[in-house]
Amino acid sequence: MPIDPSGLALLAAIADAGSLSAAARAAGLSQPALTKQLRKLEEAAGVALFERGVRGVQPTEYGSALLPRARIIRAQAEQGAEELAQLRGRREGQVRIALSHLATIALLPGVVQAFRLAWPDVVLRIEPPAFPDRIAGLREGALDFAVVTLTAAPLGAEYLVRPLCATSVVAAVRAGHPLRHARSLAGLVGAQWAMPNPQSSTAQTVAAAFNRLKLPAPRCPVTCDTLTGLEVLVAGSDLVGAFPLEVYEARGKAAGLARLGFDIGAKGSSLALLRWADARPTPAAAELEEQFVRAGRLLARNRRPRR
Repeated sequence: MPIDPSGLALLAAIADAGSLSAAARAAGLSQPALTKQLRKLEEAAGVALFERGVRGVQPTEYGSALLPRARIIRAQAEQGAEELAQLRGRREGQVRIALSHLATIALLPGVVQAFRLAWPDVVLRIEPPAFPDRIAGLREGALDFAVVTLTAAPLGAEYLVRPLCATSVVAAVRAGHPLRHARSLAGLVGAQWAMPNPQSSTAQTVAAAFNRLKLPAPRCPVTCDTLTGLEVLVAGSDLVGAFPLEVYEARGKAAGLARLGFDIGAKGSSLALLRWADARPTPAAAELEEQFVRAGRLLARNRRPRR
């Protein structure tokens, strides 16, 4: 039997709710009515899609296989309704995006006010990205788009990638640090660093700068992938920190940090806007996407690395 698309949307609703009773309440159905629909879906599939247990229901192997498609169908139905409403002049709905820390600090302030003025009744939901799970949400329709720091590994053709800007990487230390007067990387040879993980664009920029100058590789006894953690580590120790320029300008002084008098690399974190290539954004999402693109490219034009 063919699988009813509405049944797949039900599959996604049950999986997200974790129980039949919670899914029924969310759908405005009685639990017997929802159970009947689930039974019909499982008959069409020819397999059990959920396992019942003391903690509710969990997708079976077959349910898990269908779940990404189910979420796509549900998201497309919701976005289709929003798109029609917006095309008819109703400026409402929601836009869901993922922003990295750098995108939030460098681009969001220049975007959010204009978007709120243009679409005051659209709910803007911002989430942190996490590779690869959250970015997979682009395919499932859980996100309209993401503005993130590009990874070293290229993304597949299923993603639409719009490069926005790159930032300089700067070194910062606590106030009173013995190396606070260093004017070049050569003055930091032997220092200990706190940086994001070695695969991050920031850490790779630092390593490449040392290598380019034929200096010994920087020692990094502490890695931390959160900006707040890095700030605390550097402000409370003799570790040298590496930060995107925009991050330091927005938060460094308040965190008790002092920037050293040189840039480590003209190209550190590269921001890009990602969207599932086959997705059709709603008018509200499309306008917000263009606002981020304009903000990123304006930042790229205005930045002149200090040497």
